[in-house]
Amino acid sequence: MPRPLPGRYALHAEACAAKDIFLALNADRIDLPGFSCTGLTFKAEKGGGDRALWAVAGQHCVGEEGAPVPRRFRLEARGTSLRVLWPDGALSAPLMRCGR
Repeated sequence: MPRPLPGRYALHAEACAAKDIFLALNADRIDLPGFSCTGLTFKAEKGGGDRALWAVAGQHCVGEEGAPVPRRFRLEARGTSLRVLWPDGALSAPLMRCGR
């Protein structure tokens, strides 16, 4: 299974047009409001139907608490949307890829 599509993601088309980006993803970095991670590795997990799932490990992740630490989370692609699944059970809203 390929990695999640790199790019800029927002809540909806109007947010994309306004450049109100919620998530930016490239080969080894993810940026969200108040959180960023570099040195990403992706491991495909079992999805099903139109759902693809990746376990993501970041070597240097920085949030509001400051010092960079390793961090793990998941990314889920379902149809044309992407969302972050955090280890504590929290999820981001489904995000659409901008500029397609």
